[in-house]
Amino acid sequence: MQRLTKGFKNTLAHTSTLIFLAGFIFDAFMLPDIEHPLARYVVLTYLCIISISIMFREWLVSRNTASEAEQKIYSVVTFCISYFSGSALSFVFIYAIRSAQLSVSWPLFLILILCIFANEFVSTHDFRFTLDVGILLIATLFYIIFNVPLFLKVQNDITFGISIGLTVIIFLCYIFILKFSSENAYDNAGRGYALALGVPMFVAMLYFLNVLPAVPLSLKDAGIYHYVERDVSGEYFVKKEIDTRNFSKYLTPVYHLTPSDNGVYFFSAVNAPAELTAPISYVWEYYDTTINKWVSYDEPITFILEGGRENGYRAYSQKQNITEGLWRVTVKVDNNRIVGRMKFKVVKDSRVDLQEARL
Repeated sequence: MQRLTKGFKNTLAHTSTLIFLAGFIFDAFMLPDIEHPLARYVVLTYLCIISISIMFREWLVSRNTASEAEQKIYSVVTFCISYFSGSALSFVFIYAIRSAQLSVSWPLFLILILCIFANEFVSTHDFRFTLDVGILLIATLFYIIFNVPLFLKVQNDITFGISIGLTVIIFLCYIFILKFSSENAYDNAGRGYALALGVPMFVAMLYFLNVLPAVPLSLKDAGIYHYVERDVSGEYFVKKEIDTRNFSKYLTPVYHLTPSDNGVYFFSAVNAPAELTAPISYVWEYYDTTINKWVSYDEPITFILEGGRENGYRAYSQKQNITEGLWRVTVKVDNNRIVGRMKFKVVKDSRVDLQEARL
């Protein structure tokens, strides 16, 4: 009986984290596609619920009566904030999961892991308040980053800068209003202002250093082929190698270059919301082992992306005179911000087994 009671108490200690994960997992599966208007309205509702709940909880604390009913309400509101915080963040990470390369989207996963650990180990009210405000800020920031390009119908560095500025203004106003809800909120307003300025600036730095992908665009599909051709119906006919390696999906693809090959073909499908346009470029690079650096091969191949297609905006590029070694093709916006990347190894061979497919 004593062990059961101890186990129950330990479970309660992790309740906030479990509820946070429950909200994240539920919406990761149930939330409509991020381009769907319903998804944007649902997440906006989550953000409103979180912001109002934080205010209400602080007002409850300011009463300083701590009755049994108020303690229960406090717990319920805290769990409500945790659940909807996880749900709001799922909007960001659905995008990250869909990205073709973890090497580009890993910072978004790192943010989730940090939020989970913070939920697990923060217990005092002062730090819980700062944590909840911080998670609300992160969710709001990425929500705005996703949606500003939809309203402006273009994705570039200017729209990203507008998103950052808008987030800072909204959150400075929110912290100013929030500080009047309780003495604790007033005392911690300095932290709130620091977060409102620091977090968006830090995310902007990661974006312009190409550590973060160019949201809301994502690389839905990417592949290296021996032949690609678009037919009159708009479908793509390809010839690809049969990869028999175990866990080939998670390994660097190998392209076996034969004497009959007429170049290497890179095919990609970039997911973009409807009516959004963006200048897209393919940058071919090879790894120079003499200087241990990636070196560009020829000029980038550019075209204008038009969003809203169910299978993504599909295009391909052909490169000849490819040599053995490690290669990669980076998909960028306006020759600057990374959307996705695919790395592959080229090995010379006398022949290779190919299969035909349609994309």
